[in-house]
Amino acid sequence: MRIRQLLPIAALVAGSWLILGCGAQHPYDVLEVGSQLSEEEAKALEKVLVDEPEHQNSRVQLIGYYGRFDRDSEAWTRRIEHIMWLIRNQPEARVLATPDGTVDRYLEADCYGEASSAWSQHLESMPENLDVLRNAAEFYTLDDRRLAIELIQRAQRIDESNPEWATELGHLYSLEMDGDGEPDPNAAALALIQFERAYELLGKAHGDHILKDLAKAAFVAGETEKARKYADAMLSNITAGWNFGNRIHHGHLILGQIALGEGNLEEAKDRLLKAGQTPGSPQLDSFGPNMALAKDLLERGEQGVVLEYFDLCSKFWNSDRDLTTLAEWGELAKAGRIPDFGANLVY
Repeated sequence: MRIRQLLPIAALVAGSWLILGCGAQHPYDVLEVGSQLSEEEAKALEKVLVDEPEHQNSRVQLIGYYGRFDRDSEAWTRRIEHIMWLIRNQPEARVLATPDGTVDRYLEADCYGEASSAWSQHLESMPENLDVLRNAAEFYTLDDRRLAIELIQRAQRIDESNPEWATELGHLYSLEMDGDGEPDPNAAALALIQFERAYELLGKAHGDHILKDLAKAAFVAGETEKARKYADAMLSNITAGWNFGNRIHHGHLILGQIALGEGNLEEAKDRLLKAGQTPGSPQLDSFGPNMALAKDLLERGEQGVVLEYFDLCSKFWNSDRDLTTLAEWGELAKAGRIPDFGANLVY
């Protein structure tokens, strides 16, 4: 399974897009409007584009509309056509910096090469255009991570006081940190440097959404006291909002992993249960709880507390599919086996 399919894109959105401060309408809002269109409304927008092909808002709504359909459908093909038009003609469009506005090298192989060539031309003709650098970096994030990092580094050199670039670099290094195997402490150290830079530029009042990233990067990098500090900061902030449940969940999980590393099994178990008592969040409700500490405890034979954690998680991660997944994990845990938690070791 590929990284874009694994990572909680909604969570990333709540990171970098919060600090863009763009005057134009947020692309995710436009995509959401598009996803609610009727067939007749979509046809009307297509007619608008016949006369006004530059009307970006209509095109982005249609990308959202066609995204509801199966990949092998004619509608999905039309979605890709709209994305390709934007790449060729409006490479600064903010939707191209989102996963909804890019093409996949494998799933859309027939047009990936053309899209890549278009981005290369734009980068050559507009080498210091920040929107183009951002959008091209998103396009190359999966398939040429080194290039994506280089593009955001270039943007950071041009616009060094903007926390967006440090945040994006932190996320890119985090992808390297998580990888496909054991966490990479060297990549984590690079991610930590960038997240700390972003946090300093944002200030505590606006940097709340990257505390989880700071804590996780610090933990993997072996910076235990920094990880503890950032986890404590999450738990000490009781401000209501979309990130409240995330702070409870990830703050306790990081402290639980620290406790386990220090040989304090009872505290680790207690932290796992407290993490499960989160009220949930848009990210947790959609993508589910993190299972890294649960996996560590299962490896130590602590099935009972992990099963209790699964039950707590069912209170917020409770679609039919999610409850089925938790039930399957529970059966494996009862049998003394370690479930394949997949992306939930990263979320």
